[in-house]
Amino acid sequence: MVPASEVLMFLMVSLGSRVATGFYTYNDNYSEENYEYNEEVEVEEEANYLPVFESSPTVYRVREGNTARLECKVDNLGPMVLSWRRLINNTSEYIATGSIVMVRDKRYSILTSTSSSMLLITLMTPKDTGEYVCEVSSTPPVHIKHWLKLKAPPSASILGKPSSGQFTIKSGEELGLVCRGGGEPAPALAWKREGQPLPDGEMSVAADQIIYSSVGRGHAGTYTCVADNGAGRVARDSVVVQVTYAPVISVDHSYIHNPANISLELVCNVESFPVASVQWSRTGEHKQINMDKARVGLRGLGRHVLILDNPQKSDLGPYQCSANNTMGTVVAAISVSEESDTGTEGATTQESDTVTIVETVSAIDTPAVLSDDKGDHKLLKHIIHKMKKFEHVNNDMVKAMKQSNRYLFQILRNQKILLNRNSTNIIL
Repeated sequence: MVPASEVLMFLMVSLGSRVATGFYTYNDNYSEENYEYNEEVEVEEEANYLPVFESSPTVYRVREGNTARLECKVDNLGPMVLSWRRLINNTSEYIATGSIVMVRDKRYSILTSTSSSMLLITLMTPKDTGEYVCEVSSTPPVHIKHWLKLKAPPSASILGKPSSGQFTIKSGEELGLVCRGGGEPAPALAWKREGQPLPDGEMSVAADQIIYSSVGRGHAGTYTCVADNGAGRVARDSVVVQVTYAPVISVDHSYIHNPANISLELVCNVESFPVASVQWSRTGEHKQINMDKARVGLRGLGRHVLILDNPQKSDLGPYQCSANNTMGTVVAAISVSEESDTGTEGATTQESDTVTIVETVSAIDTPAVLSDDKGDHKLLKHIIHKMKKFEHVNNDMVKAMKQSNRYLFQILRNQKILLNRNSTNIIL
């Protein structure tokens, strides 16, 4: 048997002075020194090119179904090529190198030039969003990042909002409202209260949440979260905040002059939530209200009225309105007394009203009772005084109108005289 070394020598001799290996052909005169020299020249030539990115890292926002165009421009690129890769969960997936697309997705394509590369993704979907890297095949490689996001209109959502759209909270408790915004680009969030400023007096607050440590009835209203993406697109979400609190009462009175009689109205203004039930009553010596001459009415929201027709001595004394809801009971007292001619201590003057108002007191307090030692003629005298005062005002108004008419008549008469004189001068 012929040794393998001899067979190899035979083949080399038979092939002559040339040896073919793969696609490359080497000459017998091949010099290792020449090869090393040529490599150094090639590296030196590439080192003369310093790539500089002309494009900047960019956030691309594309609507779903449209085409995304990610651009990468490089100055002084030379013989180097540009590649695209995508970062997914801290791993890289190459999409294209030079003009060759390396993924099977037909939606991906590449447009190249001597100094740029553009990655095109048609029919944009949410799965295409993420980070994309344009890389130069330099030593070492340099790159820039682009971010591809799905464009979406702004949205606003109040967290924990009940299906009824209402928050009900007790007075003194803490109120916190939190809003979550969505969309691309991310919107700026702000809070406002419909039809009135926020409890701190501001018209709006730029924040995703607002917190009030202790609420009162002044915190009730409709709160709205506004999401604005700065491109003319705005979204809103609202919630109604209701604060439960015990009734708050203020009292007032007025006279009504009718041709047939004079009526005294006792007014009890009640604010409360839930809505309070209101009752009128008397205290002291006269426990009952004479409903033959008294009427109860409601004028507007929370304005409760007790009307006394032709008030007399028997109508004098303390009255009270009681407002009650689930948060508590509150009583306000109004004392009806007559005027005193002497203006002594504890009585009103003739120019004052004959109703003494005792402001809101708690349910366990007893309203003050004003005593009366006068007769019916005192109350009647007061009513006549009021009527005369009203008549005196009317007389003053009539007198002023008469004086105005006389003054106007004088002006017209003087004007007529001047016109007659002018016409006489023209004739002459």
